[in-house]
This record gives sequence, structure tokens and C-alpha cells, in this order.
Amino acid sequence: PIWKDEEMTPTVYDLMVGHEIGHALWTPLDMLESARVREIDHGFVNILEDARIEKKGKRKYPGLVGVMNRGYSELASKNFFGTKGKDINSLNLIDRINLFFKGQSGVEFSDEEQVWVDRTAKTETPDEVLDLAEELYAWMEENESETDNHNSGDDAPSMEMGDEGNDAKSGGNSDAKSNDADDGKSDEESDTG
Repeated sequence: PIWKDEEMTPTVYDLMVGHEIGHALWTPLDMLESARVREIDHGFVNILEDARIEKKGKRKYPGLVGVMNRGYSELASKNFFGTKGKDINSLNLIDRINLFFKGQSGVEFSDEEQVWVDRTAKTETPDEVLDLAEELYAWMEENESETDNHNSGDDAPSMEMGDEGNDAKSGGNSDAKSNDADDGKSDEESDTG
């Protein structure tokens, strides 16, 4: 996002740097080209890749847990993701997955949807992200009445992956916990940075 200097607080700056370090380390330059060639929705790839690189970042640098929790909490309080006054559980599945992995409390999933959340949490490679994005988009298209519409959030703020504006919803807020299944620690235990 492009912000005025006064909008980029030290907390949000730390979040953005930590997030982008994750992309620098684990997102290959040709990932978006692979998605384009395979005709996979960019917004879906962006959301699922964010979940993967943030998980890996928190695993490698445990201090990022607290940094990300504080940063996403601040962004949510400023309504950066456009969720204030909305029932987050009425949003489509990909947006709820995004909010969940950004630490939003109260995001609910049906048993059938939880399978996709669990698969997102388990992605380790860029190819797994691309495959999952392709499969999830197709599943949502087949189950459109159950998952609401599934526009990929083209009108929402985005934080990454070669955006030229607002390509994918990257939303949510954060409470005092991490949704990273690998760390198993509270914010207080993991906040070393």
C-alpha cells in the first residue's frame, strides 16, 4: 500500500518488513508467472501465499509472532481491511480464510470449509500454494451458493506479490494470539522481538 508517512507507524512498518522478508526468502520470482500461465486467480494465490510465508517467517523468527499480531491489530483498528460493521462470517470463503490467517477472531467455517483452512495451514511449497489456489477456486465455483460470491477481493487493500494497486483482499485483524499452528506459543511467550 502507498501511505503518507504519518500513517505508517513503527508497528505497521515492522509488520510490513517482516511480511516482505517472508516473500524475499520463500516466494520465487516466477510464482506469479506460473499462476498466470496456469490461469489461476491472482487473489487466491496471494492470500494462500501470504499464509504460507507468514507461517514460515514465524517459525524461523519467533519474534515475528508478536510483531505481526500487533501490526494486524493496528491495521484492523484503522479499518484497513474494510471489515468494521460487517459480519465477517457472511464473507466468501477465501476472504474468511484470509481474515483467519491474519489473526481475526470469530471467523467461522463449516466442516467442509475447514478442510480448506487446514490445507492452507499445511502448505510448505509454492507449488502446493498454486495447486491449492486452483482447487479452492474451482471448489468455490462449484459450491457458489454455499460460499457466497467468490470475487477475489479485487476492491480491497492488498499488501503484496507484485500488486499494481489492489489485486487481492489481504484482510483481518489480530487479537492477542497467533493462528500459526506450528508455534503453539502465546504472544507473550513468543514476543522476543
